[in-house]
Amino acid sequence: MDPDRARWLTSSAGIAALASVEARIATASPTALASALRRQFPAAEASALAEQLTLRTKARERFGTAADSLLFTAEGLEMATHPLVAARRAERLRALGAPVADLTCGIGGDLMACVQAGLAAIGVERDEATALLASHNARSSGPALVVRGDACQSPLPLGGMSVVIDPARRGDSGRRFDPAAFIPDWDTCMRLISEGRTGVMKAPPGIEHRHLPPQAETEFVQLGRSMREAATWVGEGAVAGLMRAVLLPSGDQLDSSAPEIDTQTVPPDRYIFDPESCVTRAGVVRQLGLLLGAKLLDRQIAYLTAPESAFHPMAATFEVLDIVPFSIARLRDRLRASHWRADEIRRRGFPVEPDELRRLLGKLEGDPVTILLTTLAGKRLAMIARRVMMAGA
Repeated sequence: MDPDRARWLTSSAGIAALASVEARIATASPTALASALRRQFPAAEASALAEQLTLRTKARERFGTAADSLLFTAEGLEMATHPLVAARRAERLRALGAPVADLTCGIGGDLMACVQAGLAAIGVERDEATALLASHNARSSGPALVVRGDACQSPLPLGGMSVVIDPARRGDSGRRFDPAAFIPDWDTCMRLISEGRTGVMKAPPGIEHRHLPPQAETEFVQLGRSMREAATWVGEGAVAGLMRAVLLPSGDQLDSSAPEIDTQTVPPDRYIFDPESCVTRAGVVRQLGLLLGAKLLDRQIAYLTAPESAFHPMAATFEVLDIVPFSIARLRDRLRASHWRADEIRRRGFPVEPDELRRLLGKLEGDPVTILLTTLAGKRLAMIARRVMMAGA
């Protein structure tokens, strides 16, 4: 975004203009609204207002009605931390009590959460326009300061502070997967968060474990069915080497310090448990197994099994109806014979994509079942199962 556009949007005139056009959205078609904007405002201002109306509509999916008081850039909205994820991080930082330095604050997602949690917080943003919007957004939550600067040469003394950093993982050629290509790069980020009293770096949830330093604690955070981030913590309050699975919005957690089952494997029993992604990413499948009273099917496959049903927020429970050595024809015939249809297809350690299998199976009628695909002892299996829910759930 152009800095002049950001300055106008954050001015009293821009805020008033945006409020006036939003009040007409419900009664005007997009075409009529665009025409009205061009008649009422200069071209640059009309364009700025139209952009914010579009972005706010999109932002409501994540921010709810709070989006109506915020200002966005397209990139900033895409990169902003989900409010529930940001709120949980802010609560953990609040327990430490130190002021927060968000060195890559973007449009202010984490900064707002910290202010709402009652923390003194300062944001740093190198892009002038984004810094202006972040300042506006943060002030909507309470007193906060945003300064323009580069995280790599932090304008803030970080000693005694809680340092937050979210390196950019997108470039002109698309998403970057190599931590050395993040901006700031991985080593620089680790240095910066280590300068504070405590520090946390947001990383992609698929980051390879070999990149995680031994002195860090890592939380793999999932919201609903979507993995959101791997948050790497160092300093006060962090436990070196600990891996934690976090499931939101429930707030359920499971970490690598919990008791676990042994590595003994058993054949599929009456019930199969499919752990959530945060559990597998954090490597706490065996800890979950103990809570479920279950055993491993395979040391490399995250499915668990037991003769009795059990329930945990971090796993889906299925009752096995049949197990079929995998082939398209054999599975299709078994489903048709029992008047079953594949309502859901899950896989672990299996080469066929669920959507491709659904297409190959063709149209089937009958009661909905779940197909659990896996490979055990080199043999591909399709476990036909029914989802079991805890009473009252």
